[in-house]
Amino acid sequence: MRRAIRWPASGQAFDMQFINIHTHHQAGDGSIQLINHPIQKDFPEKPDAMYSVGLHPWDLEKLDTEKMLQKLAVLPEKANVLAIGECGLDRAIDTDLELQERVFRQQIELAGAKSKPLILHAVKSYPDLIRIKKDSPAPIPWILHGYNGNRETSLQLLRHDFYFSFGPQLLKGQQKLLESIQQIPIEKLFFETDDSTEKIETIYTFAAPILGLTVEQLQETVFNNYQRIFENG
Repeated sequence: MRRAIRWPASGQAFDMQFINIHTHHQAGDGSIQLINHPIQKDFPEKPDAMYSVGLHPWDLEKLDTEKMLQKLAVLPEKANVLAIGECGLDRAIDTDLELQERVFRQQIELAGAKSKPLILHAVKSYPDLIRIKKDSPAPIPWILHGYNGNRETSLQLLRHDFYFSFGPQLLKGQQKLLESIQQIPIEKLFFETDDSTEKIETIYTFAAPILGLTVEQLQETVFNNYQRIFENG
């Protein structure tokens, strides 16, 4: 199924395409891509590309976080910056968790002020995210990128209104992820290539039969999710 759609930021017409909610590499495959832009790098002057921008927990000890947060506060004014992130919490690194949480909360506050979704990096920190989300009054979408939680974790996160993006890890066919994705309502689903060279179409093609859908049905469903979540982008 293909139909013309219109991207709200640029007004440019597209055919129905695959949505890649999180990638570190702009691919020439015709998909609509949300490119991850680390805040410490100069912002590319590519008005037809769409970006998320954020301060990753891995980078906190290398950077002047206050300076980076000041820089981050300005970029969401750009029409092609559609989300804040990736940002979040990582309990597998040595960086002080209190510092991680402080910087993360500042990015949540910015996302709420700018009405931008969050693209979340979460390692061994789902309970922390739930706790922090409970404290956050802004009704913005929180999207877990590269999600790899089990069925029970997925059900718990669903109770707190998280969204889920599955990446190349899904292609390994691990029972844990197959059970997880089947628990998640399709209106909460996205897909991504992250930092891999995998084609986004391959991930949709793998996921569709697991969800009892054709590739075209899944493609349209995720596009509708994207349009709904990013309509203020």
